[in-house]
Amino acid sequence: LSVTRPTSNYSGYHKVVVAHKNISFGNIRTRPINPHAFEFVINEPEKCTNNGSPFLVILISTTHKEFDARQAIRETWGNESNFKGIKIVTLFLLGKNGDPVLNQMVEQESQIFHDIVVEDFIDSYHNLTLKTMMGMKWVATFCSKAKYVMKTDSDIFVNMDNLIYKLLKPTTKPRRRYFTGYVINGGPIRDVRSKWYMPRDLYPDSNYPPFCSGTGYIFSADVAELIYKTSLHTRLLHLEDVYVGLCLRKLGIHPFQNSG
Repeated sequence: LSVTRPTSNYSGYHKVVVAHKNISFGNIRTRPINPHAFEFVINEPEKCTNNGSPFLVILISTTHKEFDARQAIRETWGNESNFKGIKIVTLFLLGKNGDPVLNQMVEQESQIFHDIVVEDFIDSYHNLTLKTMMGMKWVATFCSKAKYVMKTDSDIFVNMDNLIYKLLKPTTKPRRRYFTGYVINGGPIRDVRSKWYMPRDLYPDSNYPPFCSGTGYIFSADVAELIYKTSLHTRLLHLEDVYVGLCLRKLGIHPFQNSG
């Protein structure tokens, strides 16, 4: 992925007023350094508008070849009709594949199940952050009145009874600025042989902010828009869960440890 960054952090105009050695700046606008300039090529913009706002949106990161995994999720824990009186929306997140046959197969799958969204970035491990930000953008744009959102992966099994009735509790008042999962406190790995290698020029600090494992985390739906907008002004990192943690730190939202 090639990311073009502006030569200046400022656009528009500014004025400088000098008085008694104090300098003030007005009308300064910052350009996004990570503009997420991608478009939906497969979308389900009406998925949240039928039969009221959902209690829970499940965003599942997947790859093109995982047809069987997606179908297994549809038939088990991700089935949208599992809980009477509780609206659940399940969405599979994808980028574009280099194989046009796989893209066509996913498009046909989407026409059958209407639970896939795709943007036009290249689907790869190093673009997992783009995939998650696409999910955040989708919730903020098309499903902002949902109560909660879960992001997980297609190789994970979710105990939905525990998630809904023990953690989120539909009968209680929805929380805001809420984020929970398996919280990790760690630092960057500098070994170039590691899958989680982080170059110093991308992240020079010795510690990451607390972040939730990308295998599964839950947050109130208002956080989706906050994270997406913050990401536009946050340098892109390929480690998706770490990157979300960086956005949360900027927002002053502390992830809550959940071991259930």
